[in-house]
Formats: sequence, C-alpha cells, structure tokens
Amino acid sequence: MTITRYQKHYQAQDDRISVDFVTDHGQYHASHWLNELELIYFLNGNAHIVLDGKNYSLVQGDFIAIDSNHVFELQCKENFMQIRVRIDKEFLAMRTGYESHRVYSCIREEIESSQLEPYLEICDLFKELVPLYVNEPEGFRLKTESVVLEILYCLVQHFSYTAAADEPGEPQEQTRIQQILAYIEEHYAEPVPLSMIASEFGLSREYFSRLFHRSLGITFSQHINRVRIAHFYHDLVTGDAPIMELLENNGLTDYKLFSRMFREIYGQTPKELRKLLQ
Repeated sequence: MTITRYQKHYQAQDDRISVDFVTDHGQYHASHWLNELELIYFLNGNAHIVLDGKNYSLVQGDFIAIDSNHVFELQCKENFMQIRVRIDKEFLAMRTGYESHRVYSCIREEIESSQLEPYLEICDLFKELVPLYVNEPEGFRLKTESVVLEILYCLVQHFSYTAAADEPGEPQEQTRIQQILAYIEEHYAEPVPLSMIASEFGLSREYFSRLFHRSLGITFSQHINRVRIAHFYHDLVTGDAPIMELLENNGLTDYKLFSRMFREIYGQTPKELRKLLQ
C-alpha cells in the first residue's frame, strides 16, 4: 500500500492499494479509461464528473466508487481536498474469493434508501483516514490499510454484485474506445486530425465520430483539446516554463479556443492561476 501526501495530475501509483490525499486549486482529468477500482471522497470543494457519458455532481462529504472498464471524466473548478483510493481488481478478487467478475458501483444520486446507512458508514470510515494523514502516529500505515479494507468490505456487502455467468464479455466497441483513448494519450501533443485517427483504427470518419460521441458524450475534437489542456495545466503548476512554450509543447495551436476552454474548466486564465500559486 502506498500513501501520497500531495498529488498532481498523472502521478502513477503501482501498488495494489494506493491512498492519495489530493489538494489543488482546481483540477481536470479528461475522459480516460479506468483500469482499477477507484474510490473518491470529497473532504471539501465540489466537482462535476462524467461517467460513461452521464453527468453527476459531487459536493463536500460525497463518496463515489467507480469500477474498472469505465470511461471517467472529473472537473473541479475551485479549491478542493479529496481522498482517492485505487484498488487492483485482481488483488480484490483474490482477497474476496470471488472467482467470477464482481461489479462495484456507488453514486449518491443513484443509491437506494436501504443503501443510505452503509453509504454513510463508508463516509465515516474515510474521515478516520484524515487524522492518520495529518498526525502520522506510529503504525499509521497499518491502520490506514485496515480502514481501507473496512471500506472495501462494506462496498462488497452493499454496493457490488456478481456478473451473471452468461453475461457477455467486453464488447468490441468498448475495446475500441479503450484503444482510442490510449492512442490519444500517447499522441496528444502531435497533430491528430480526425481522418488520421479514424484510419489508424480502420474506421470511416463518420463511424468513428458516431462511436466516439456515443461513448463519451463529446466530440473527438473536444476530447483531444481537453486532454491537451489537462497536460498543459500539469506543466503550468509544476514548472516555470513560459506559457507560450507550454502551449506548443502540448499541441495547443488555437489560442482563442484554448483560452475559452481553460477558463471554462479552471475559472481563470493560466497567468492568473500561476500568479495565485506563486
């Protein structure tokens, strides 16, 4: 298990359970494919998320569980603090003893009345992690892992189910979207016209556009610009390179479009944000 005291975008965690205490002046994760079970608890602030093309709002005290093999986007425009836990699904299957695929899902807006009590129990468990993070008492890592396992136990009991034996495997479209998002993440800083990426996956422009919009709820052009802006933000707050250099490094060539989108996502200009952080 790893514990991160402070995290920016795209900092990978390799262990089977990772616990991140995240604080920032605003954050945006463009739509991406989840390979792990992800749990997020908001200590303060609020967020807008898109899960498989559906919109949700999160506020202080909310908790969400998002299973692997889903497309997830998160946007926080203001200061926030959150606890983020990631769990390797193979590790979880081994610990629970479930040989078949187990599905996990918990979103406040969709829970049933019978799930409210365990939902609040999980929120209380997340709160127990805060003094461990702040004070770091002797053995705090052991206690942190113990609390996380309690959260997972409650999640297994009340917010999961075993997929039916005859439930079909991963659809072809889902596999394609996963590959397309990985390709964009690798090539976002380069020119990636729609015709080129469609050809890369053996699809027509028209089919590619329909598939992408149906899966993510936005166009390919909107998505790749959001990915570039998320990487630009990371470079902006973690270094001191000139803004115009960062734009070029991240493939952002339309400055007018970039300025509008950046303000929509972060609520201020890059110059204002860098000045605030300094």
